[in-house]
Amino acid sequence: MDVKVFQFNGCNKCYNESLLLKLDPSYKVQFIANPQNWKGEKTQVAVITGYLLPHNKENLERIKANSEKVIAYGNCTSMGGIFALANQHGHEISPLKNLIDNPININGCLGEIEELKTAINGEKPSKLRTLCEVCNRRATCEYLDTVHRQIELVDNETCFNDLGFLCIGFIAKECQERCIDYNTPCRGCKPMVERSGIRMLGMFGTLMGNIEVATEHSEKGATDKLADEEDDVTKSLPDILGNFFRFSLATSGLPKGRIESSGKLLEDVFIGRLIEELPLITGLLGGDKSILLTLKIIEPYEKANQIEISEETKKYREELLKLEKELQKAIEMHDAKQYEKVTNEIRKIAGNMNLSNVFFGGFKSQIKEEDNFDNYKTHIFELVEGTYKNGFVEYSIDSNGIIKEIKIREG
Repeated sequence: MDVKVFQFNGCNKCYNESLLLKLDPSYKVQFIANPQNWKGEKTQVAVITGYLLPHNKENLERIKANSEKVIAYGNCTSMGGIFALANQHGHEISPLKNLIDNPININGCLGEIEELKTAINGEKPSKLRTLCEVCNRRATCEYLDTVHRQIELVDNETCFNDLGFLCIGFIAKECQERCIDYNTPCRGCKPMVERSGIRMLGMFGTLMGNIEVATEHSEKGATDKLADEEDDVTKSLPDILGNFFRFSLATSGLPKGRIESSGKLLEDVFIGRLIEELPLITGLLGGDKSILLTLKIIEPYEKANQIEISEETKKYREELLKLEKELQKAIEMHDAKQYEKVTNEIRKIAGNMNLSNVFFGGFKSQIKEEDNFDNYKTHIFELVEGTYKNGFVEYSIDSNGIIKEIKIREG
């Protein structure tokens, strides 16, 4: 079967993952990194990756006109994805379904190759369970007394939400990346309901029934207006968009944001996010440089605030950087077998290709059975206002640990 894979904007993780199609001889795959230069050859299947903007519509319509089937592969294409957080600053990232008619959508960050093959072959997709069904943690859905941004994860049995640590697994489908297996709560890359962020916001809001919320009476005498003063909820959840709408802002129904843009879309994704969320965000959108970008974000903060880094942590980080160079070489050579081998090695340390196991001060879960996990286990760290930089990235956070400004040297 003739398959053409088109990479549009942003992260190339799903585009790279489609290399695995080459391992199946039934597919004749062509990779098109610059769709605007595509000559318009007919194809049976067009796979679209990367985030999309209104000016991409003409190219997408040309692809659709020359394809029997068009597939949106990965969240950036299927529902806006993590780059659509920039819409908070007035950008117009759009899901493919808003630009052409009737694409097949494969959600996920990153998209799963088996689901892509199923769509290419025209087969009925497998029915997925909810993430909560496959999670080892168990929920009671009792009201919370507190909400936490960071938790010292010594409890491996209780639901993240019951611990006061937001997890969107309630409204998500099971996935292969399984961030929850690495002490990282789900942010909903495979939602099982429409407008998932709104649904989860309502659900988590209900769980916070015992937490103090500052309200003011309205003209009609009710207490239905949140007060201007900070309360426990506001302080605990200072980034509603980044947590509840990480992948789904473009399909949430919320209006386009009016916050002034920094001038660069990538930087607008980061501004307003929380410092403790950065490692996973960079792991999501850094493409084949995600390991380098993540460590460049983490290390200046650790150094400036004297967060102790063990020799074991340094060893595993160095190994990850070495593997990333091998990954880049495999991608450059379009070597699917080597790509598969290297990504499997990265997963052994980082947990998954989203780097869910990588964090400030160490790792969130044990990497090898023979390790003494206490030697490289991450701990809660303080939020310290300031500017943190190295030659690759510079960012500033306020006293609440919110990113106020960031500069990333691309390339």
